[in-house]
Amino acid sequence: MGMRLGVRLGLAATLLALGCISPDDPLGRRDALEEAQKRYTNMIRWGDAAKAVQFVEPSAREKFLANADALKKLAISDYELGEIKYDDDGATAHVEVTYRGYALAQLVEREIKVTQEWKREGGDDWRVQPDLDNVIAQLNGLPPAP
Repeated sequence: MGMRLGVRLGLAATLLALGCISPDDPLGRRDALEEAQKRYTNMIRWGDAAKAVQFVEPSAREKFLANADALKKLAISDYELGEIKYDDDGATAHVEVTYRGYALAQLVEREIKVTQEWKREGGDDWRVQPDLDNVIAQLNGLPPAP
């Protein structure tokens, strides 16, 4: 019995050391958010709204796709992810994202900051409430959308 406990503790310590599990996130839900958020932001960067829409909250997908054509007139040269802040329930998170890019018609690079709101919809499925109209407006040199 003592041997089995020692093996279990050793295995748990190994998994913790390798970063496979976290004591404050044993199910890896935060890792799932970070992966979904990075994939979504990369797809926005490359103007691939058709793939990015899978990460969008279902009720916002139609509006998201309607705004997506404007992405073709933008070039996002880089982005930086900031801190992820989780609400107390662990099912909502806010991610600070800084985009650098420009409207192709203007060729003036701008740095803009947006906060993406992500919600966990059961299991490890995270969906974003997109703010694409705000990103598009600011990269075009307009004030943030209301």
